[in-house]
Amino acid sequence: MAASTMGYLFEFPTTGSALTALKGKSINDDSELPPPRKVARHGSASSPHKHRTTATGRTGLNPIEIKLRTPAQAPDFAAMHTLVYKFIRTFLQTGKGGYSGCLGDIHEACKVLVLEANQGDALEGVLTTSLRLCCENILREFKSSDASVNDFLEKFLNWWSWWHRRLDTLRAVLLFLDIVHLESHENKSSIREAGFQRFKDTVLLSSYTMRNIEEALKAWSNDKRMGVLTVDEPRLKKLVRCTEDLGCYEPCIEEPYLSRTTEFYAKESAKATSKTAVEYLQLCAKSYEQEKEIEMGDFRPETSAASSLIALQQLVIPHIDLLAKEALADIIATRDHKYFVELHNMLTRVTSSSKSWTASPSDTLLSHYRSDIISRVKDIVTDTEHDATMVDNLLELKEFLDTCLSKEFLDDVEQSDRQYTHATSEAFEKGFACRRIKPAEMIARKIDSLMREGQKSSSDGEFFVKMTRILTLYRFSPDKDAFRTFYKRALTKRLLLGRSASDDFEKQVLEVLSKSYDAAFSDMTQMFKDLVVSKDLLDDYRHPKRNEPERPDLNLSVMVLQHSMWPVAKKVSKPNTGVEIRLPSKMEEALNDYADFYRTRHGNRRLTWAHYLGTATLRAYFPAGKKELSVSLYQATVLLLFNERDEWSTEEIEDRTSLGTSDLVPTIQSLALGKQQLLRRTDARIGKNVKRDDRFSFNEEFTDTKVKIRVNTIQQNDTVEEIQQAVKVIDQHRDASLEAAIVRVMKAAKTMKHQQLVNETIDAVSKHFRPDVNAIKSRIESLIEREFIARKDGNTNVYSYLA
Repeated sequence: MAASTMGYLFEFPTTGSALTALKGKSINDDSELPPPRKVARHGSASSPHKHRTTATGRTGLNPIEIKLRTPAQAPDFAAMHTLVYKFIRTFLQTGKGGYSGCLGDIHEACKVLVLEANQGDALEGVLTTSLRLCCENILREFKSSDASVNDFLEKFLNWWSWWHRRLDTLRAVLLFLDIVHLESHENKSSIREAGFQRFKDTVLLSSYTMRNIEEALKAWSNDKRMGVLTVDEPRLKKLVRCTEDLGCYEPCIEEPYLSRTTEFYAKESAKATSKTAVEYLQLCAKSYEQEKEIEMGDFRPETSAASSLIALQQLVIPHIDLLAKEALADIIATRDHKYFVELHNMLTRVTSSSKSWTASPSDTLLSHYRSDIISRVKDIVTDTEHDATMVDNLLELKEFLDTCLSKEFLDDVEQSDRQYTHATSEAFEKGFACRRIKPAEMIARKIDSLMREGQKSSSDGEFFVKMTRILTLYRFSPDKDAFRTFYKRALTKRLLLGRSASDDFEKQVLEVLSKSYDAAFSDMTQMFKDLVVSKDLLDDYRHPKRNEPERPDLNLSVMVLQHSMWPVAKKVSKPNTGVEIRLPSKMEEALNDYADFYRTRHGNRRLTWAHYLGTATLRAYFPAGKKELSVSLYQATVLLLFNERDEWSTEEIEDRTSLGTSDLVPTIQSLALGKQQLLRRTDARIGKNVKRDDRFSFNEEFTDTKVKIRVNTIQQNDTVEEIQQAVKVIDQHRDASLEAAIVRVMKAAKTMKHQQLVNETIDAVSKHFRPDVNAIKSRIESLIEREFIARKDGNTNVYSYLA
């Protein structure tokens, strides 16, 4: 276009008067001719070319005659203006076929008017008025008849195409007006710009057109959501491109579409009352995904994103409690992590849509999440009827929550991971605190069970993954001293009863516990050293020196333990007897012989027997074959009685063995009413309860495919009395720890107020247990009575340390 324009601007005029003054002369007068000059001759007598001569005989030149065209008359500017005016008005009439004259003449007239007559402003006024009138006529054509959505789209696009072509032709014909007059001024618009702006203001942004566009968008979006399409989508796409060309995409397309989307999902939100919480969550998720798919190729990406977000806002915000509380509770109850992730990500998107929340949807979900987990952990921990499955239930809940919060699913991984991990830990800690000591005890028992089973077919890594999962719960327990106590008791029984799957694993677990959880676990490694010393001592006993007597039973195995390192106490099974159990005479003889041997090595030490931890191996002869029975010392004592006679009553066994009811009844149950029924009850009474008059006999019909049989023993598990004794020991240790902490704090501070002393005491022991404030007050009073501290000057709120 630039090249053609320059050609027009530099076109030369067809007439001029520059050479008019030059006149030719007649060459008839010889006197006016210049004298003849000599011509050189080259190599011949005469030249082949001869000069033409006049009548007088002299040579001369022909005259030159220049003919000039006469100047044109002055242009008729008025006629040209009329010509251009009629062209513009006629060409922009919507009801006629257009201009039929010569466009070249219009082009020339426009050029003259702009360049010579300086009538650019007048032509601009004519053009502006004509554009306005034409667009008004187009709008009237629209309003002349009602039309369907598709008819409207067709008519609008036809008029837009017609208008586009008219503007292109106008610019080509009125080129000098567009280039020289309009585009050269910053405050003027070109013919195309002015035409687009007029069409936009008059036609596109009219209430009639906007209403029809909204209806078209509404019908199209509803069709897409229903899965059927009745609106001509290609034409609708052209309409969107038209709004982009005219610079009004937002008011014409985006704003109406988002407004209709808001109305649609506001109605959908009302369906919440007829659905369950999870069903409504599914509706929200489906609507969000559906809205992301409802997009047109010419929609801006931000429009599709905004419509999806609006769908969530309209569906979620009015029913935030339904989703964040009820749906969350159902999801956790059914352990459906996919719905949890969907709910979390959905509320996160809604939260990100605004920064002016009083309580954002994400915060609401987090709050209900924390409350729900606290309630569930509390229910599991306080369910005394299912203590046996407490740890399994807690592990299952924790694993589900870890899956929900994994990086694989969450949108905002780092932020969400921190918030929900903290909320989970807080919930478990508060849930564990609802029941004193028991959760720690059950975690220790779960580890005991795992250590008894061993890794079996799993690898070392898989075994320690299981162990780590259980120890994760240990972190939440406030009673870490209780866990340590029960773990030590369980380790003792595993080592002494030979129930541990591997000593190497035992040592590795202790190393993990001491390094990652509590350094006090490192003290338990001394137990393994005691076992090594006991083994060496037993080897010396079984190989007597020459001057020593023969041993009554070389199969005797004795473990000598340090009382300070092993939680083993002297036990009196039956009150007023002073003995734990009355063993068979041969057993008593062998034990007395070992005690005499031990005194020869360590005269200043005294052995205290713990028969409840003892085991024995018996050979039993049945009609079906010989069996080797691995039993506890209590079970062995009872079984050996049936070598003396065939039947014994419960009362007779009690008198003979001196076992109390709390030990005797479980022992008989394990032998006669358990899995391996070596004894049988003579009457046909049903039930596992044992009465004093029940009579038992040796079960000669016992059969088992194994030759070596391990009979389940009650000694491998803590009895109720042992658990109560352990809790009592824990309380005693806690009282001592509290007193030691109070004394240390007061010794350093010398004087301190009551509340500050309580706070610092709690901080001092919090790594091991969470003390009750009343217990601290009780220890303070005890220290005052024993004159370790005193109230300063009679002030009950201030204490001073007594050196």
